[in-house]
Amino acid sequence: MRRLRLALILIGSAIMLSTLLLPALASATPVSEKKAEARQIRQQVAALDEKLGAVVEQYNHAREQLDTVKRQITKNTKALKVAEYNLEVARKNLDARVVALYKERPVEMLDVVFSAGSFEEVTSQLDLMERLGEHDSDLVDAVTSYRQEIKEKRKGLVEDRKEATTLVAEVADKKSDIEGRLAERRDMLQGVEAEVRQLERAEEEAARRAAEAAQAAATATGNSGTTQRPIIPGSGGPGHPEVCAIAARYLGVPYRYGGASPSTGFDCSGFVMYVYAQIGMSLPHYSGSQQQMGTPVSMSALAPGDLVFRGNPAYHVGIYVGGGSVIHSPHTGAVVSYQSVSSWTSAVRL
Repeated sequence: MRRLRLALILIGSAIMLSTLLLPALASATPVSEKKAEARQIRQQVAALDEKLGAVVEQYNHAREQLDTVKRQITKNTKALKVAEYNLEVARKNLDARVVALYKERPVEMLDVVFSAGSFEEVTSQLDLMERLGEHDSDLVDAVTSYRQEIKEKRKGLVEDRKEATTLVAEVADKKSDIEGRLAERRDMLQGVEAEVRQLERAEEEAARRAAEAAQAAATATGNSGTTQRPIIPGSGGPGHPEVCAIAARYLGVPYRYGGASPSTGFDCSGFVMYVYAQIGMSLPHYSGSQQQMGTPVSMSALAPGDLVFRGNPAYHVGIYVGGGSVIHSPHTGAVVSYQSVSSWTSAVRL
């Protein structure tokens, strides 16, 4: 009777411990709320990533346009040099022609030429073009054409540079803005995920302590030799609480898809199969098949050793260890650990 009282006290302590710790965690900064916040930030990051991808492509296009403009600038620069050269040749030809006329014609015929204040004034006097004749007029036209070509090409170079520089700068600013917001969101996500991990560790620690207290209570009850856990009507028997201590040996073993060994890792059903094999029970390596074995148990009447599931047919399985806790192999990137039973939906007793 003393051992029975001790067991009841331990069970009561375990329940009180889980009651005090878990709600405290939930009321402060619930894991579910932090996970929801992380999901929202991930969505923002994904949206910014997509937007950045589009802007980066715009930036690449702008850079491509800039390269095209640079090539055009190089081409125009060469054309400018050619035009300047042609202008110089035309000027020399015109100068030579004027000198020849000076030698061939009376001086008074050239008064207009030598009275002009600049070369531009000479090329603008139609009476002089008439005096120079058709060939000489072509020379003047060539000079005027080259000068206009040089002026237009210089203007084109300035406009091309301005347009290309503005385009790249605008897209670069847009790209920089998105990169800044993306970096901010990623930093925020990293912080929230760190909080989630911290809260999950606290939750797992509380569940572990509750499970250990429940196991200690079950052990104390089993050692009395006089008291046996009552069989719940329709539950199919006392189950196998002894597997809880066996399962606890593999805390920290990493998840591995298709795994069924502590040396390589476990998936959820592989973990349950391996643990139960050590008490001589052979289970299939599939949570849906494990769900069809044993006797269904109400989630309000769970006992240590019961298998608990998510989904029907089940897509995940764990072992209830008492104290409101389940031990399982969660998912890729995680390890065998304890978790609250609150998110599990059905159970069987083997």
